[in-house]
Amino acid sequence: MKARNLFLGILLLVGYSYAQQSTGLLSKWVHPGNDMIKENGYQSAQTCAVCHQDALDEITQSVHWYLASPIRNVQGLPDSSWWGMINRECSLSGSTTIANWTASTNGKFSVQSAGCGVCHIGSLTAPPMPGKIAKESEKNTVDCLVCHSENYDWSKRATLVKDSNGVHWGVDMSLKAALSITKTPTNEACLRCHEHSFSEDYKRGMPFTPENDVHAKAGLNCVTCHVTEHHKIAKGMYESDMIANDLPDVNVSCSNCHGNSPHTNKNAKVLNAHIEKIACQTCHIPEASGIVYENWGKPVKDNIYGKYSELSKFDKIPSNPKLYVPTDTIKMGHPSYMWRVANTKENKNAQSWMAFATSNINTPGAKIFPVRGLTQVMLFDKKLKMWQAPGMEFLKNDPNMAEFPLLLAPNREVYSETGDVKKAIDAGMKPYESMGFKWSGEWMAMQVPGLSYISVNHGVKKNPLSCSSCHSKNGVMDFKALGYTQKQIEQLEKNK
Repeated sequence: MKARNLFLGILLLVGYSYAQQSTGLLSKWVHPGNDMIKENGYQSAQTCAVCHQDALDEITQSVHWYLASPIRNVQGLPDSSWWGMINRECSLSGSTTIANWTASTNGKFSVQSAGCGVCHIGSLTAPPMPGKIAKESEKNTVDCLVCHSENYDWSKRATLVKDSNGVHWGVDMSLKAALSITKTPTNEACLRCHEHSFSEDYKRGMPFTPENDVHAKAGLNCVTCHVTEHHKIAKGMYESDMIANDLPDVNVSCSNCHGNSPHTNKNAKVLNAHIEKIACQTCHIPEASGIVYENWGKPVKDNIYGKYSELSKFDKIPSNPKLYVPTDTIKMGHPSYMWRVANTKENKNAQSWMAFATSNINTPGAKIFPVRGLTQVMLFDKKLKMWQAPGMEFLKNDPNMAEFPLLLAPNREVYSETGDVKKAIDAGMKPYESMGFKWSGEWMAMQVPGLSYISVNHGVKKNPLSCSSCHSKNGVMDFKALGYTQKQIEQLEKNK
């Protein structure tokens, strides 16, 4: 047994050294093409394609390119139709990708302007068409270094460029960036786009840093859990708020590393029994930060990003008092909790395109997950219905959606600079005219019925919530809202 434990210890030590890319047991990986780059310089994806032509084909057929994928089991949407951020309103950014591809503040990206194209893997002048194979000229715009460079200058990426192709976001093609290529994207590279997601909060509830997450502290990379196959990245089966998924049948789960019986202490039997109904994150993510209320119908001067922002517990996004933002409420504290079921081929209606709850206490296989509830006041057309928008005709025969008003897409640049909602909508809806669609010209602010839920999966702590955090009269979990009977609640509130 001692020999076995010693062997496992050596394996863990080697694994940790590799994760840290230390110069101890394992030497740091160096890109074998560095000499060629030094000699010939770096010319964007064309340089990478000399050795990696397959990689360009792979990335331009992924969610990172299309911003969408064929979907399944999403309430109200046809299976196999293409959906994602490319054609779905995002409540946190208050608009759509199409309306805000190159939105900026004086030619530069800011959280307030939320130019969606800044994070697209290709420097395109307009969003790609879902499912359409990329042209060679489009493949050449792929920015390999934004994911694979350790020393990438984001300021170059976040500045608009105008050339013979049109207006698009820039790239860092410096020799410094090209000579710091990593085999696997670092956490910092992933978080260039996935940290704030164009909103003033942490979209996933907590920074993925060694100070805030035990997995980050252990040196794990994002792709340790979000496994990658030919540039397609697994998102996970238990997500409700993002419906595009490159690898829908690949499970991103704690049990992949920790097994189904991870507890070994004196309460192991009881704690391991919880796993049948409670996700690991529910106990091991004690707090989350972010927006819980957002009203796009009431622009206010940007004064919530600085010293008054509760977000400043983690960092400070500079406020810009000259610009307008929606009225928000940002809170940090215990997450909310909801039942969630895996989106397997068998689980019909496992997800909601509006990020609503789809499961309850009686749903087979459902578990309680931590989430952040979001009340949204969005912008709608006073006259037109959702089914009248391009590609949404199928909603006309849906009794729940036939009378639902059309969601409007403001241009964030105009919104932030003027605070004029009508002008922002006019500018944002302009690109839709090329699709043969025009809004009525009359808008209203309306609260979206029901809470939307944003997943909380980061901020994992080694020491979880105590038993009494849930099993007490004033516990963090609302057992009644979760569907338990009064008799069950009385039993659950006993800390035994």
